Amino acid sequence: MQVERVQRWVASALVLTVCTLFATGMAILSGTVDRAGARPGLLGISCVVGLMAMAGVRLINQKSVLTPWLLLAFLPAAVVGSIYWLSG
Repeated sequence: MQVERVQRWVASALVLTVCTLFATGMAILSGTVDRAGARPGLLGISCVVGLMAMAGVRLINQKSVLTPWLLLAFLPAAVVGSIYWLSG
């Protein structure tokens, strides 16, 4: 295996892990705030961070940014938002 390929894998894993944890944290925080207008804003920030993570991984691996994989960026916000919406 080439060194550059391993470096891309490691960098991709780091970017995806850090950004996904941050996006999920922002989505969870949106369910705990008391301000009415804060929830959509925090969910929106969570989506943007997820988009940046997926785009960053694609760029690190020198692939096209526009791909169906970008839909995974909305996963943390969609899951946590739906849980809080269903619970009341």
